Amino acid sequence: MKVAVIGAGIVGLSTANWLQNYNQETVLYDMNEPGSQTSFGNAGTYAQYANIPTNSPSFMYLFPYLLFSRNSPLFIKLKYFPKLLPWLYQFLKNSKRSKVNDTSDKLTVLLKMMENGYQDLFRDAECTKYLTKESILYLWSNKYFFSNAKKDFAKRMETGSKITILDKNQVSEIEPNIKNIFCGGALFEGSYFANDPKKISESLLKLFIDRGGLFKKEEVLDIVSETNQITLKTTESTETFDKIVICAGIWSKNITAKIGENVPLEAERGYHLMYPELSNIIKRPISWQERGVYFTPMSNGLRTAGTVEFAGLSAIKSQNVINFLDKTTRSVFRDVKQPSESWLGFRPSVPDSVPVIGQSEKNPYIYYCFGHQHVGWTLGGISGKLIAQQMSANKVDIDLSPYSLKRFKN
Repeated sequence: MKVAVIGAGIVGLSTANWLQNYNQETVLYDMNEPGSQTSFGNAGTYAQYANIPTNSPSFMYLFPYLLFSRNSPLFIKLKYFPKLLPWLYQFLKNSKRSKVNDTSDKLTVLLKMMENGYQDLFRDAECTKYLTKESILYLWSNKYFFSNAKKDFAKRMETGSKITILDKNQVSEIEPNIKNIFCGGALFEGSYFANDPKKISESLLKLFIDRGGLFKKEEVLDIVSETNQITLKTTESTETFDKIVICAGIWSKNITAKIGENVPLEAERGYHLMYPELSNIIKRPISWQERGVYFTPMSNGLRTAGTVEFAGLSAIKSQNVINFLDKTTRSVFRDVKQPSESWLGFRPSVPDSVPVIGQSEKNPYIYYCFGHQHVGWTLGGISGKLIAQQMSANKVDIDLSPYSLKRFKN
């Protein structure tokens, strides 16, 4: 069977490699270099414990704080707000307690399988040298928020994660180089991170090509349904396939529209800054929870990553967001110089925080694997494996119907 994978971020690269593992002739498409977009600039964490969605019953009363506080990680461009409203309305509908619990359960199923999706790929791609086995640390500076967060720990541990609660002194013991402005923290035992996400993507691409895969740096312009086949028209070529899978992150919305399926997909703009002089100042990724910011010790320095900005797909960076990240970094670390790099990426987010994984309703030869929001780097491997199983007519490890696009039509 000849298949096409559209999108070469971590989800697309994983999907392409798993399709090869199931003996499918696979062509990978992306208009950009593989792993150069959202998969490049993330915090690098493999967060198996991340089953608490951004949706929350408390969102309604916290929204004014998130919108107007100078310490909030949420930014909304005023001119974009009217366009955001339909998605935001759906997000709020999915913030009811019953909906949040349902989302958490669906994420838990996938997160428990995280290693099953990556273990073989990382071994075969020989990229374990780009992984650091140090547990991720969450910190809180506000006792109220810390106390509320603890209520979710039992739910987080359903993923198989072990959580160790730390007091202020214990935080200083394991990370002595930070300014300890925190009241406590939580260590997610056994979690780990990528010290060079770009190298991970490059290794997976090399594995794919070495096994006979073909990568085409081309933009998909149209999808034409034919009898038992799908034709892709790109900027450079026209080619026919038995099946295709769309793994194009935020750009999946435009592609699915070509086949008549509307996806409630919104771009959560995330940023990072790089500080080379702060290399090795911490041992592990640290997340300041109230600020929505991660500090990750990458191979080329400290990466400060995070925030959520709603402003569409414009490539123009917000200086307000950059200033927020820089100020947050200076609150935690000493002797901070100007960042050497700023970066902007687009997280593909659906309003219920559950990725779309499964078959198109419009065409049985088209499949979807996108919308992973904040956990794409974590769930890319297992998402790719599951959709590859379904496409290859293999037994799928789990029931994929809860992740179908159909849920937005109910």
